[in-house]
Amino acid sequence: MLVATSFLIVSTLASAAPPTLTHLFPAGGQRGTKVTVTCTGAFAWPVKVWAPGLDVVPGKEAGKLDITIPKDLAADRVWIRLYNAEGASAAATFLIDNLKEINEQEPNDDPRTAQVLADPNVIVNGVLAKAADVDCFAVRLTAGQTLVAQVDANTRLGSPMDAVLQVTTADGIVLAENNDDVHLDPRLTFAPTKSGTYVVRIFAFSSTPNTDIRLSGGANYIYRLTLTTGPFITHAVPLSAPHDKPGAVEVFGWNLPPKTIVPIVPFGGPKFAEHQECEILNDLRLPTESRLGFAFAPQFAGAARVRLTSHAVVSASAQTDPKKPMALALPSSVTGWLRTPRQIDTFRVPLKKGQQVVVSVESNSLNFPFDPAAQMTDPGGAVVAKAADIGPNREAVFSLAAAKDGDYLLTVSDRFRQGGERFFYRLTVHLEEPDFELSVATDALVVMPGKSTELPIKIQRRSGPVGPITIQAVGLPPGVTAAPVASEPTGPTAAAVTLKLSTTGPAFSGPIRIVGKASQPKAIERFARTAPRLGAVFESLWLTVVEKK
Repeated sequence: MLVATSFLIVSTLASAAPPTLTHLFPAGGQRGTKVTVTCTGAFAWPVKVWAPGLDVVPGKEAGKLDITIPKDLAADRVWIRLYNAEGASAAATFLIDNLKEINEQEPNDDPRTAQVLADPNVIVNGVLAKAADVDCFAVRLTAGQTLVAQVDANTRLGSPMDAVLQVTTADGIVLAENNDDVHLDPRLTFAPTKSGTYVVRIFAFSSTPNTDIRLSGGANYIYRLTLTTGPFITHAVPLSAPHDKPGAVEVFGWNLPPKTIVPIVPFGGPKFAEHQECEILNDLRLPTESRLGFAFAPQFAGAARVRLTSHAVVSASAQTDPKKPMALALPSSVTGWLRTPRQIDTFRVPLKKGQQVVVSVESNSLNFPFDPAAQMTDPGGAVVAKAADIGPNREAVFSLAAAKDGDYLLTVSDRFRQGGERFFYRLTVHLEEPDFELSVATDALVVMPGKSTELPIKIQRRSGPVGPITIQAVGLPPGVTAAPVASEPTGPTAAAVTLKLSTTGPAFSGPIRIVGKASQPKAIERFARTAPRLGAVFESLWLTVVEKK
Protein backbone atom coordinates (compact mmCIF):
# COMPACT_ATOMS: atom_id res chain seq x y z
CA MET A 1 0.00 0.00 0.00
CA LEU A 2 1.29 3.42 -0.91
CA VAL A 3 1.46 5.60 2.17
CA ALA A 4 2.13 9.29 2.37
CA THR A 5 5.23 8.87 4.52
CA SER A 6 7.04 7.40 1.54
CA PHE A 7 7.27 10.96 0.22
CA LEU A 8 8.88 12.41 3.31
CA ILE A 9 12.42 13.70 3.07
CA VAL A 10 13.54 15.40 6.28
CA SER A 11 17.16 16.40 6.62
CA THR A 12 19.02 16.95 9.84
CA LEU A 13 19.38 20.61 9.04
CA ALA A 14 21.00 22.93 11.45
CA SER A 15 18.69 25.64 12.65
CA ALA A 16 20.61 28.12 10.48
CA ALA A 17 19.22 26.69 7.25
CA PRO A 18 15.92 27.83 5.74
CA PRO A 19 13.45 25.06 4.84
CA THR A 20 12.86 23.75 1.34
CA LEU A 21 9.58 22.38 -0.01
CA THR A 22 9.17 20.59 -3.34
CA HIS A 23 5.60 19.31 -3.11
CA LEU A 24 2.78 18.15 -0.84
CA PHE A 25 0.86 14.89 -0.67
CA PRO A 26 -2.03 14.82 -0.98
CA ALA A 27 -1.76 17.87 -3.20
CA GLY A 28 -5.23 19.17 -2.39
CA GLY A 29 -8.34 18.82 -0.30
CA GLN A 30 -12.10 19.15 -0.08
CA ARG A 31 -13.75 22.37 1.09
CA GLY A 32 -15.11 22.12 4.61
CA THR A 33 -12.76 19.32 5.69
CA LYS A 34 -9.51 18.80 7.54
CA VAL A 35 -6.71 16.92 5.81
CA THR A 36 -3.28 15.76 6.93
CA VAL A 37 -0.61 16.51 4.35
CA THR A 38 2.99 15.32 4.07
CA CYS A 39 5.71 17.76 3.02
CA THR A 40 8.60 16.70 0.83
CA GLY A 41 11.72 18.79 1.23
CA ALA A 42 14.46 19.52 3.74
CA PHE A 43 13.65 21.16 7.06
CA ALA A 44 14.16 21.08 10.79
CA TRP A 45 10.77 20.39 12.38
CA PRO A 46 8.65 22.12 13.46
CA VAL A 47 8.46 24.96 10.99
CA LYS A 48 6.09 27.86 10.53
CA VAL A 49 3.59 27.89 7.69
CA TRP A 50 2.17 30.64 5.47
CA ALA A 51 -1.00 29.63 3.62
CA PRO A 52 -3.50 32.48 3.02
CA GLY A 53 -7.08 31.25 3.17
CA LEU A 54 -6.25 28.05 5.07
CA ASP A 55 -5.82 27.14 8.73
CA VAL A 56 -2.57 25.14 8.86
CA VAL A 57 -0.98 23.63 11.97
CA PRO A 58 2.34 21.72 11.86
CA GLY A 59 1.80 18.22 13.24
CA LYS A 60 3.80 16.50 15.95
CA GLU A 61 5.27 14.14 13.37
CA ALA A 62 7.98 15.73 11.25
CA GLY A 63 6.76 16.76 7.81
CA LYS A 64 3.04 16.57 8.63
CA LEU A 65 0.64 19.50 8.28
CA ASP A 66 -2.96 19.52 9.49
CA ILE A 67 -4.88 21.71 7.05
CA THR A 68 -8.43 22.94 7.64
CA ILE A 69 -10.16 24.20 4.50
CA PRO A 70 -13.08 26.65 4.88
CA LYS A 71 -16.26 25.39 3.25
CA ASP A 72 -16.72 28.71 1.42
CA LEU A 73 -13.13 29.20 0.22
CA ALA A 74 -13.39 30.97 -3.16
CA ALA A 75 -10.30 29.45 -4.76
CA ASP A 76 -9.33 26.40 -6.76
CA ARG A 77 -5.65 26.65 -5.82
CA VAL A 78 -3.71 28.10 -2.91
CA TRP A 79 0.01 28.29 -2.21
CA ILE A 80 1.73 27.00 0.93
CA ARG A 81 5.15 28.17 2.11
CA LEU A 82 7.30 26.88 4.98
CA TYR A 83 9.54 29.32 6.85
CA ASN A 84 11.74 29.72 9.90
CA ALA A 85 13.96 32.43 11.35
CA GLU A 86 16.54 31.96 8.59
CA GLY A 87 14.38 32.04 5.48
CA ALA A 88 11.52 30.54 3.55
CA SER A 89 10.87 27.78 1.06
CA ALA A 90 9.40 28.18 -2.37
CA ALA A 91 5.60 28.03 -2.25
CA ALA A 92 3.98 24.72 -3.18
CA THR A 93 0.56 24.41 -4.77
CA PHE A 94 -2.48 22.95 -3.03
CA LEU A 95 -5.70 22.42 -5.01
CA ILE A 96 -9.24 22.88 -3.70
CA ASP A 97 -12.51 21.23 -4.80
CA ASN A 98 -15.86 19.99 -3.50
CA LEU A 99 -15.70 16.22 -3.99
CA LYS A 100 -14.67 13.82 -1.25
CA GLU A 101 -11.07 12.65 -1.47
CA ILE A 102 -9.13 9.40 -1.08
CA ASN A 103 -5.54 8.31 -1.59
CA GLU A 104 -4.36 5.80 -4.14
CA GLN A 105 -3.64 2.28 -2.88
CA GLU A 106 -1.15 -0.16 -4.39
CA PRO A 107 -1.04 -2.66 -6.00
CA ASN A 108 -3.22 -1.31 -8.78
CA ASP A 109 -1.02 -1.54 -11.88
CA ASP A 110 -3.34 -3.82 -13.83
CA PRO A 111 -7.09 -3.66 -14.61
CA ARG A 112 -7.46 -7.01 -12.83
CA THR A 113 -6.00 -5.51 -9.63
CA ALA A 114 -7.59 -2.06 -9.99
CA GLN A 115 -8.40 -0.16 -6.82
CA VAL A 116 -12.17 -0.41 -6.40
CA LEU A 117 -13.91 2.92 -5.84
CA ALA A 118 -17.21 2.59 -3.97
CA ASP A 119 -18.44 5.91 -5.37
CA PRO A 120 -17.62 7.26 -8.86
CA ASN A 121 -17.77 10.81 -7.46
CA VAL A 122 -14.35 11.20 -5.86
CA ILE A 123 -10.91 12.77 -6.18
CA VAL A 124 -8.06 10.28 -6.00
CA ASN A 125 -4.68 11.58 -4.83
CA GLY A 126 -1.93 9.46 -6.30
CA VAL A 127 1.62 9.22 -7.51
CA LEU A 128 3.25 7.30 -10.33
CA ALA A 129 6.06 6.42 -7.98
CA LYS A 130 8.40 4.47 -10.26
CA ALA A 131 9.30 4.09 -13.92
CA ALA A 132 6.55 2.37 -15.94
CA ASP A 133 4.07 2.75 -13.07
CA VAL A 134 0.40 2.44 -14.05
CA ASP A 135 -2.52 3.18 -11.73
CA CYS A 136 -5.97 1.63 -12.30
CA PHE A 137 -9.29 2.40 -10.61
CA ALA A 138 -12.51 0.41 -11.00
CA VAL A 139 -15.83 2.28 -11.02
CA ARG A 140 -19.39 1.06 -11.38
CA LEU A 141 -21.31 3.00 -14.04
CA THR A 142 -24.90 2.92 -15.22
CA ALA A 143 -25.91 3.13 -18.87
CA GLY A 144 -26.84 6.72 -19.70
CA GLN A 145 -24.48 8.31 -17.18
CA THR A 146 -21.62 10.56 -18.29
CA LEU A 147 -18.39 10.03 -16.41
CA VAL A 148 -16.05 13.03 -16.29
CA ALA A 149 -12.40 12.14 -15.63
CA GLN A 150 -9.75 14.82 -15.21
CA VAL A 151 -6.09 14.69 -14.17
CA ASP A 152 -4.36 17.62 -12.46
CA ALA A 153 -0.61 17.14 -12.54
CA ASN A 154 1.67 19.14 -14.82
CA THR A 155 -0.40 22.27 -15.47
CA ARG A 156 -1.44 23.26 -11.95
CA LEU A 157 0.86 21.15 -9.74
CA GLY A 158 4.08 21.26 -11.75
CA SER A 159 4.52 17.48 -11.77
CA PRO A 160 7.13 16.56 -14.43
CA MET A 161 4.71 14.26 -16.24
CA ASP A 162 2.78 14.11 -19.49
CA ALA A 163 -0.10 11.88 -18.44
CA VAL A 164 -2.33 9.61 -20.49
CA LEU A 165 -5.85 8.84 -19.25
CA GLN A 166 -7.93 5.89 -20.43
CA VAL A 167 -11.24 4.19 -19.73
CA THR A 168 -11.07 0.45 -20.35
CA THR A 169 -13.11 -2.68 -19.88
CA ALA A 170 -12.30 -4.94 -16.95
CA ASP A 171 -9.93 -6.91 -19.21
CA GLY A 172 -8.09 -3.83 -20.52
CA ILE A 173 -9.78 -3.00 -23.83
CA VAL A 174 -9.52 0.78 -24.34
CA LEU A 175 -12.90 2.51 -24.75
CA ALA A 176 -11.84 6.16 -24.37
CA GLU A 177 -8.50 7.96 -24.19
CA ASN A 178 -7.04 11.45 -23.84
CA ASN A 179 -3.59 12.82 -23.11
CA ASP A 180 -3.50 16.61 -23.74
CA ASP A 181 -6.75 18.45 -23.00
CA VAL A 182 -5.62 21.01 -20.41
CA HIS A 183 -2.16 21.56 -21.86
CA LEU A 184 -0.24 18.37 -20.86
CA ASP A 185 -2.99 17.14 -18.53
CA PRO A 186 -5.72 14.80 -19.82
CA ARG A 187 -9.48 15.12 -19.45
CA LEU A 188 -12.23 13.03 -21.01
CA THR A 189 -15.87 12.06 -20.76
CA PHE A 190 -17.27 8.57 -21.16
CA ALA A 191 -20.92 7.54 -21.56
CA PRO A 192 -21.34 3.76 -21.24
CA THR A 193 -23.95 2.06 -23.40
CA LYS A 194 -24.46 -0.63 -20.79
CA SER A 195 -24.17 -0.79 -17.03
CA GLY A 196 -21.11 -2.44 -15.54
CA THR A 197 -17.67 -2.01 -14.01
CA TYR A 198 -15.15 0.05 -15.94
CA VAL A 199 -11.49 0.85 -15.29
CA VAL A 200 -9.96 4.32 -15.32
CA ARG A 201 -6.24 4.00 -16.02
CA ILE A 202 -3.45 6.58 -15.79
CA PHE A 203 0.20 6.42 -16.82
CA ALA A 204 2.69 9.04 -17.98
CA PHE A 205 5.70 10.00 -20.03
CA SER A 206 8.24 12.59 -18.98
CA SER A 207 7.08 16.13 -19.67
CA THR A 208 10.63 17.00 -20.72
CA PRO A 209 11.29 15.82 -24.29
CA ASN A 210 14.02 13.21 -24.59
CA THR A 211 15.04 10.31 -26.80
CA ASP A 212 13.29 7.70 -24.64
CA ILE A 213 9.87 6.40 -25.55
CA ARG A 214 8.88 4.77 -22.30
CA LEU A 215 6.62 5.27 -19.34
CA SER A 216 8.10 7.39 -16.56
CA GLY A 217 7.54 7.83 -12.87
CA GLY A 218 9.11 9.13 -9.69
CA ALA A 219 8.35 10.41 -6.22
CA ASN A 220 7.40 13.81 -7.65
CA TYR A 221 4.93 12.42 -10.23
CA ILE A 222 2.07 13.61 -8.05
CA TYR A 223 -1.44 13.80 -9.52
CA ARG A 224 -5.09 14.33 -8.61
CA LEU A 225 -7.65 12.31 -10.54
CA THR A 226 -11.15 13.79 -10.46
CA LEU A 227 -13.98 11.35 -11.27
CA THR A 228 -17.63 12.29 -11.26
CA THR A 229 -20.96 11.42 -12.85
CA GLY A 230 -22.42 14.60 -11.37
CA PRO A 231 -22.23 18.28 -12.35
CA PHE A 232 -18.74 19.47 -13.31
CA ILE A 233 -17.84 23.12 -14.09
CA THR A 234 -15.10 23.93 -16.59
CA HIS A 235 -15.76 27.57 -17.55
CA ALA A 236 -18.20 30.45 -17.34
CA VAL A 237 -19.76 32.84 -19.85
CA PRO A 238 -19.03 35.67 -20.05
CA LEU A 239 -15.29 35.23 -19.42
CA SER A 240 -15.03 38.75 -17.96
CA ALA A 241 -17.04 40.77 -15.47
CA PRO A 242 -16.93 44.35 -14.13
CA HIS A 243 -14.76 45.08 -11.10
CA ASP A 244 -17.41 47.01 -9.23
CA LYS A 245 -20.42 44.77 -9.94
CA PRO A 246 -19.27 41.24 -10.87
CA GLY A 247 -22.79 39.84 -10.73
CA ALA A 248 -23.26 36.24 -11.88
CA VAL A 249 -22.34 34.07 -14.85
CA GLU A 250 -23.68 31.01 -16.61
CA VAL A 251 -21.40 28.03 -16.00
CA PHE A 252 -20.63 25.29 -18.50
CA GLY A 253 -19.11 21.84 -18.35
CA TRP A 254 -20.79 18.46 -18.10
CA ASN A 255 -23.88 17.12 -16.32
CA LEU A 256 -24.99 20.64 -15.42
CA PRO A 257 -28.64 21.71 -15.39
CA PRO A 258 -29.44 24.04 -18.32
CA LYS A 259 -28.89 27.75 -17.69
CA THR A 260 -27.06 27.25 -14.40
CA ILE A 261 -26.19 30.68 -12.97
CA VAL A 262 -23.49 31.09 -10.31
CA PRO A 263 -22.41 34.30 -8.52
CA ILE A 264 -18.90 35.70 -9.02
CA VAL A 265 -16.78 36.45 -5.98
CA PRO A 266 -13.25 37.91 -5.81
CA PHE A 267 -10.70 35.12 -6.04
CA GLY A 268 -9.70 33.88 -2.61
CA GLY A 269 -11.80 36.36 -0.67
CA PRO A 270 -10.58 38.99 1.82
CA LYS A 271 -8.06 36.66 3.52
CA PHE A 272 -5.99 36.55 0.36
CA ALA A 273 -5.66 40.34 0.01
CA GLU A 274 -2.70 41.23 -2.22
CA HIS A 275 -1.21 37.72 -1.91
CA GLN A 276 -3.60 36.09 -4.33
CA GLU A 277 -2.27 34.82 -7.62
CA CYS A 278 -2.79 36.98 -10.68
CA GLU A 279 -3.39 36.01 -14.26
CA ILE A 280 -0.37 36.47 -16.50
CA LEU A 281 -1.32 39.62 -18.37
CA ASN A 282 2.04 41.08 -19.37
CA ASP A 283 2.59 38.99 -22.50
CA LEU A 284 -0.81 40.11 -23.78
CA ARG A 285 -0.24 43.81 -23.04
CA LEU A 286 -3.44 43.97 -21.03
CA PRO A 287 -4.23 46.49 -18.30
CA THR A 288 -2.37 45.52 -15.14
CA GLU A 289 -5.28 46.36 -12.85
CA SER A 290 -7.22 43.26 -13.93
CA ARG A 291 -7.86 40.66 -11.24
CA LEU A 292 -9.41 37.23 -10.89
CA GLY A 293 -12.99 36.44 -10.01
CA PHE A 294 -14.21 32.98 -9.12
CA ALA A 295 -17.46 31.12 -9.81
CA PHE A 296 -18.25 27.94 -7.90
CA ALA A 297 -21.07 26.23 -6.04
CA PRO A 298 -20.82 23.66 -3.23
CA GLN A 299 -22.99 21.11 -5.06
CA PHE A 300 -20.78 21.10 -8.20
CA ALA A 301 -17.31 19.77 -8.88
CA GLY A 302 -14.87 22.06 -10.66
CA ALA A 303 -15.02 25.86 -10.87
CA ALA A 304 -14.54 28.76 -13.28
CA ARG A 305 -12.17 31.71 -13.26
CA VAL A 306 -13.48 35.06 -14.52
CA ARG A 307 -11.41 38.16 -15.21
CA LEU A 308 -12.57 41.22 -13.30
CA THR A 309 -11.91 44.29 -15.39
CA SER A 310 -12.68 47.99 -15.70
CA HIS A 311 -13.45 47.50 -19.42
CA ALA A 312 -16.92 47.37 -20.86
CA VAL A 313 -17.96 43.70 -20.84
CA VAL A 314 -19.61 42.41 -24.01
CA SER A 315 -21.00 38.99 -24.90
CA ALA A 316 -20.74 38.09 -28.57
CA SER A 317 -21.27 34.37 -28.07
CA ALA A 318 -24.51 34.52 -30.07
CA GLN A 319 -23.03 36.46 -33.01
CA THR A 320 -23.53 34.60 -36.28
CA ASP A 321 -24.02 37.16 -39.09
CA PRO A 322 -20.67 38.40 -40.53
CA LYS A 323 -22.56 41.01 -42.59
CA LYS A 324 -23.59 42.80 -39.41
CA PRO A 325 -20.38 43.25 -37.43
CA MET A 326 -20.78 44.15 -33.78
CA ALA A 327 -19.58 47.67 -32.93
CA LEU A 328 -17.08 47.83 -30.08
CA ALA A 329 -16.53 50.77 -27.79
CA LEU A 330 -12.97 51.22 -26.53
CA PRO A 331 -11.97 49.65 -24.25
CA SER A 332 -14.00 46.40 -24.40
CA SER A 333 -13.66 42.84 -23.15
CA VAL A 334 -15.62 40.49 -25.40
CA THR A 335 -16.58 36.85 -24.87
CA GLY A 336 -16.94 35.10 -28.22
CA TRP A 337 -17.83 31.59 -29.31
CA LEU A 338 -16.97 29.85 -32.58
CA ARG A 339 -19.90 27.47 -32.61
CA THR A 340 -19.26 25.92 -36.01
CA PRO A 341 -16.22 25.04 -38.16
CA ARG A 342 -14.99 27.83 -40.47
CA GLN A 343 -16.89 30.46 -38.47
CA ILE A 344 -15.42 33.96 -38.51
CA ASP A 345 -16.58 36.59 -36.01
CA THR A 346 -16.41 40.21 -37.21
CA PHE A 347 -16.31 43.39 -35.13
CA ARG A 348 -16.36 47.07 -36.08
CA VAL A 349 -13.80 49.27 -34.29
CA PRO A 350 -14.05 53.04 -34.86
CA LEU A 351 -10.62 54.72 -34.73
CA LYS A 352 -9.17 58.18 -35.22
CA LYS A 353 -5.96 58.75 -37.14
CA GLY A 354 -2.95 58.27 -34.84
CA GLN A 355 -4.76 56.22 -32.21
CA GLN A 356 -2.89 53.08 -31.23
CA VAL A 357 -5.14 50.09 -30.55
CA VAL A 358 -4.09 46.82 -28.90
CA VAL A 359 -5.94 43.60 -29.72
CA SER A 360 -5.55 40.31 -27.86
CA VAL A 361 -7.46 37.05 -28.30
CA GLU A 362 -7.11 34.51 -25.49
CA SER A 363 -8.30 30.94 -25.68
CA ASN A 364 -5.57 28.33 -25.38
CA SER A 365 -4.37 29.78 -22.07
CA LEU A 366 -7.98 29.56 -20.82
CA ASN A 367 -7.95 25.79 -21.49
CA PHE A 368 -10.03 25.88 -24.66
CA PRO A 369 -9.02 23.79 -27.73
CA PHE A 370 -8.69 26.85 -29.91
CA ASP A 371 -5.73 28.35 -31.82
CA PRO A 372 -6.87 31.95 -32.30
CA ALA A 373 -6.18 34.08 -35.36
CA ALA A 374 -7.06 37.78 -35.59
CA GLN A 375 -6.92 40.27 -38.45
CA MET A 376 -7.78 43.93 -38.89
CA THR A 377 -8.60 45.79 -42.12
CA ASP A 378 -8.72 49.53 -42.55
CA PRO A 379 -11.72 51.52 -43.89
CA GLY A 380 -10.51 50.87 -47.42
CA GLY A 381 -10.42 47.10 -46.96
CA ALA A 382 -6.64 46.68 -46.78
CA VAL A 383 -5.23 44.25 -44.20
CA VAL A 384 -3.18 46.35 -41.77
CA ALA A 385 -2.52 43.91 -38.89
CA LYS A 386 -2.85 40.23 -38.09
CA ALA A 387 -1.60 37.60 -35.66
CA ALA A 388 -2.09 33.90 -34.91
CA ASP A 389 -1.35 31.87 -31.73
CA ILE A 390 2.00 33.47 -30.94
CA GLY A 391 4.11 33.51 -27.79
CA PRO A 392 4.31 31.05 -24.91
CA ASN A 393 0.54 31.18 -24.37
CA ARG A 394 -0.29 30.60 -28.07
CA GLU A 395 -2.60 33.59 -28.25
CA ALA A 396 -3.16 36.21 -30.95
CA VAL A 397 -1.87 39.68 -30.05
CA PHE A 398 -1.10 42.74 -32.14
CA SER A 399 -1.08 46.54 -31.98
CA LEU A 400 -1.91 49.03 -34.70
CA ALA A 401 -1.50 52.77 -35.18
CA ALA A 402 -4.48 53.95 -37.20
CA ALA A 403 -3.38 55.69 -40.42
CA LYS A 404 -6.79 57.24 -41.09
CA ASP A 405 -10.14 57.94 -39.49
CA GLY A 406 -12.93 55.43 -39.89
CA ASP A 407 -14.32 52.02 -39.04
CA TYR A 408 -11.78 49.21 -38.94
CA LEU A 409 -12.99 45.61 -39.23
CA LEU A 410 -11.58 43.06 -36.80
CA THR A 411 -12.07 39.34 -37.46
CA VAL A 412 -11.49 36.42 -35.09
CA SER A 413 -11.26 32.82 -36.22
CA ASP A 414 -9.58 29.53 -35.45
CA ARG A 415 -6.26 29.10 -37.24
CA PHE A 416 -7.32 25.65 -38.45
CA ARG A 417 -10.93 26.69 -39.15
CA GLN A 418 -12.34 24.55 -36.35
CA GLY A 419 -15.31 25.25 -34.08
CA GLY A 420 -17.54 23.56 -31.55
CA GLU A 421 -18.96 23.50 -28.03
CA ARG A 422 -15.74 24.56 -26.29
CA PHE A 423 -14.38 27.08 -28.80
CA PHE A 424 -14.75 30.15 -26.60
CA TYR A 425 -12.38 33.10 -26.60
CA ARG A 426 -11.83 36.38 -24.78
CA LEU A 427 -11.17 39.37 -27.01
CA THR A 428 -9.73 42.52 -25.45
CA VAL A 429 -9.55 45.74 -27.48
CA HIS A 430 -8.23 48.93 -25.95
CA LEU A 431 -6.26 52.04 -26.79
CA GLU A 432 -2.64 51.79 -25.76
CA GLU A 433 -1.68 54.40 -23.18
CA PRO A 434 1.63 55.19 -21.51
CA ASP A 435 2.21 52.68 -18.73
CA PHE A 436 4.96 50.68 -17.06
CA GLU A 437 5.56 47.30 -15.46
CA LEU A 438 7.91 46.22 -12.66
CA SER A 439 9.25 42.69 -12.35
CA VAL A 440 11.56 40.83 -9.97
CA ALA A 441 13.33 37.51 -10.44
CA THR A 442 12.82 36.25 -6.89
CA ASP A 443 9.87 35.87 -4.54
CA ALA A 444 11.89 35.73 -1.29
CA LEU A 445 14.50 37.96 0.36
CA VAL A 446 16.74 37.54 3.42
CA VAL A 447 18.15 40.59 5.21
CA MET A 448 20.89 40.09 7.82
CA PRO A 449 22.19 42.58 10.40
CA GLY A 450 25.22 44.51 9.25
CA LYS A 451 24.67 43.65 5.59
CA SER A 452 22.52 45.10 2.85
CA THR A 453 20.45 42.91 0.55
CA GLU A 454 20.11 44.00 -3.06
CA LEU A 455 16.90 43.47 -5.01
CA PRO A 456 17.25 44.07 -8.78
CA ILE A 457 14.04 45.41 -10.35
CA LYS A 458 13.36 45.50 -14.08
CA ILE A 459 11.26 48.31 -15.57
CA GLN A 460 9.39 48.16 -18.85
CA ARG A 461 7.85 51.35 -20.16
CA ARG A 462 5.04 50.89 -22.66
CA SER A 463 3.45 53.00 -25.40
CA GLY A 464 4.71 56.48 -25.01
CA PRO A 465 6.80 58.45 -22.56
CA VAL A 466 6.48 57.73 -18.85
CA GLY A 467 8.31 60.20 -16.61
CA PRO A 468 10.47 59.37 -13.59
CA ILE A 469 9.26 56.41 -11.54
CA THR A 470 9.85 56.30 -7.79
CA ILE A 471 10.22 52.72 -6.58
CA GLN A 472 10.10 51.72 -2.93
CA ALA A 473 9.27 48.86 -0.59
CA VAL A 474 6.00 49.03 1.37
CA GLY A 475 4.94 47.02 4.40
CA LEU A 476 8.46 46.90 5.86
CA PRO A 477 8.72 45.90 9.53
CA PRO A 478 10.27 48.14 12.21
CA GLY A 479 14.03 48.51 11.85
CA VAL A 480 14.17 47.62 8.15
CA THR A 481 14.98 50.44 5.77
CA ALA A 482 15.15 50.68 1.99
CA ALA A 483 15.80 54.07 0.43
CA PRO A 484 13.50 54.75 -2.54
CA VAL A 485 15.17 54.64 -5.95
CA ALA A 486 14.26 56.50 -9.13
CA SER A 487 14.01 55.19 -12.66
CA GLU A 488 14.56 57.97 -15.19
CA PRO A 489 13.02 57.83 -18.68
CA THR A 490 16.48 57.55 -20.24
CA GLY A 491 19.90 56.45 -19.12
CA PRO A 492 21.09 53.50 -17.01
CA THR A 493 18.08 53.50 -14.67
CA ALA A 494 15.45 53.46 -17.42
CA ALA A 495 15.29 49.65 -17.63
CA ALA A 496 16.60 48.49 -14.25
CA VAL A 497 17.27 49.72 -10.71
CA THR A 498 18.43 48.09 -7.50
CA LEU A 499 16.68 48.47 -4.15
CA LYS A 500 18.90 47.96 -1.09
CA LEU A 501 17.40 46.70 2.19
CA SER A 502 19.13 46.75 5.58
CA THR A 503 18.07 46.18 9.18
CA THR A 504 18.76 47.31 12.72
CA GLY A 505 15.58 45.82 14.12
CA PRO A 506 14.18 42.55 15.43
CA ALA A 507 13.57 39.32 13.51
CA PHE A 508 10.70 39.27 11.03
CA SER A 509 9.07 36.92 8.55
CA GLY A 510 6.26 38.01 6.26
CA PRO A 511 5.18 39.46 2.92
CA ILE A 512 6.09 42.89 1.60
CA ARG A 513 5.41 44.67 -1.69
CA ILE A 514 7.44 46.78 -4.10
CA VAL A 515 5.55 49.71 -5.60
CA GLY A 516 6.41 52.12 -8.39
CA LYS A 517 4.76 55.51 -8.83
CA ALA A 518 4.89 57.94 -11.73
CA SER A 519 3.17 61.30 -12.14
CA GLN A 520 3.83 61.97 -15.83
CA PRO A 521 1.92 61.93 -18.15
CA LYS A 522 -0.59 60.93 -15.45
CA ALA A 523 -0.60 59.31 -12.03
CA ILE A 524 0.28 55.60 -12.39
CA GLU A 525 0.93 53.09 -9.60
CA ARG A 526 2.12 49.54 -10.26
CA PHE A 527 3.37 46.74 -7.98
CA ALA A 528 6.35 44.59 -8.91
CA ARG A 529 5.41 41.08 -10.01
CA THR A 530 7.30 37.85 -9.63
CA ALA A 531 8.33 35.62 -12.52
CA PRO A 532 5.51 33.38 -13.84
CA ARG A 533 5.15 29.99 -12.22
CA LEU A 534 2.48 27.43 -13.13
CA GLY A 535 0.40 30.14 -14.79
CA ALA A 536 0.53 32.57 -11.88
CA VAL A 537 2.40 35.70 -10.85
CA PHE A 538 2.37 37.43 -7.48
CA GLU A 539 2.61 40.99 -6.24
CA SER A 540 4.22 40.23 -2.90
CA LEU A 541 7.67 39.02 -1.80
CA TRP A 542 8.55 37.06 1.31
CA LEU A 543 10.92 38.96 3.59
CA THR A 544 13.01 37.27 6.29
CA VAL A 545 14.89 39.52 8.72
CA VAL A 546 17.48 37.51 10.64
CA GLU A 547 17.89 38.44 14.30
CA LYS A 548 21.25 39.81 15.36
CA LYS A 549 23.21 37.23 17.34
